[in-house]
Amino acid sequence: MHAAWRYLLFGLLVGGSAFASAADRAHWQSVDYLVDAFVEIALRSEYSPKPSTVRKWITPVNYFIVHQVADEDLHQRLIRTHFEQLAEITGLTIRPAESQAAANYLIVMTSEDLLKEDMQTYLGWRSTARREKFFRESVCLSTFSIKPKGPIFRAVVIIPVDRARARRKLVACVVEELTQVMGLANDSVKVFPSVFNDLSTDVFLSGLDSLLLKMLYDPRVKAGMDEDAVRPILQQIATEFERDDRFATAEKAAAEGGLSALSP
Repeated sequence: MHAAWRYLLFGLLVGGSAFASAADRAHWQSVDYLVDAFVEIALRSEYSPKPSTVRKWITPVNYFIVHQVADEDLHQRLIRTHFEQLAEITGLTIRPAESQAAANYLIVMTSEDLLKEDMQTYLGWRSTARREKFFRESVCLSTFSIKPKGPIFRAVVIIPVDRARARRKLVACVVEELTQVMGLANDSVKVFPSVFNDLSTDVFLSGLDSLLLKMLYDPRVKAGMDEDAVRPILQQIATEFERDDRFATAEKAAAEGGLSALSP
């Protein structure tokens, strides 16, 4: 890798290690913890008490990057590298679209002074209260649309680059938001180590995150399944992970892929 690129990537990273300690790893390496973590992240929502059903892509992801700020090459590298890891973990086809019109997944790299307009243009957010809640609580955002039975058919990620850089969260925004619109939409302090935990310093996908993605995109887990239907299947998949020693190897495999592998 070019030395300048490695140095620039390092300068953007949030403080903290991408690797969990041995003590941290031990608690999630169990069938029951993994199943409960999946239910918490995939079937719960921080914005609604109502349980969700399984949401996932069942068609190829065709993404398009809307560049409204400088450093286009850097942003393309970050996004492409993380998508390569997501594709490897999930088995999904994730590829760039030829045009914005041909895309079902938009990533808007923007600035804070354009954010209000972008929220209206790409998300349809016209509520002042909703926008103010975002500015108080978040750095970047993502959303997806589902069909009645659970398949995701459209997603939008918006990253105000200057806002993210000021908080040293540009890489963290790319990793978390691009991953959440795979269908793991909730944030929870109950699940760790994970990029879905707002109290965590994790920047890159953890071993736990990678196993949650693998479970979601196992063919036995169908879009639209509720908790009662999916729990026995999750139990079976997690038991297979335990049998095949996936718990022991997940952290190393996650660290060797994607943006984690590019950090010095």
